[in-house]
Amino acid sequence: MKFNDTAPVLAPADGPALWLARLAENATLEATVLKRPIQGRADILSVIKHAVSLYEFQHHSYKGVIGNDLYMESYRSQIQGVPIETVVVAHLNEQGETDSVVINHRPLNAVLLSSKLMWERVDERFRDCYLTGPEAAALNAASGAA
Repeated sequence: MKFNDTAPVLAPADGPALWLARLAENATLEATVLKRPIQGRADILSVIKHAVSLYEFQHHSYKGVIGNDLYMESYRSQIQGVPIETVVVAHLNEQGETDSVVINHRPLNAVLLSSKLMWERVDERFRDCYLTGPEAAALNAASGAA
């Protein structure tokens, strides 16, 4: 059984996720699809708008604050028909702003596809953060993830 199979699908949210709505100016984003972290609110928002556009849907199974300083969400989706599951863990600072966020995607073939598609869509200054088509293909072949 997959992680997201253990919980019902939640009703869609009316606005952006808490972690995204409360993003601090100096926040850091790390993700499975990234080669390096993205720094700063404006840059994170710039890449997230492209990432969200890849999803055919988002079915959340969990979203909420854990303790005083963590937010977590879990959802599934598809990108070009390929299933992808995601867990987001965000740290909230003393002001309740997200100062760091880690996004874990799985399985590997979906990660590689997502990174390649992001490379094609993002502003040129972020391309070094993502896999090129040939890089993604080589990793797919090497891993047997295709």
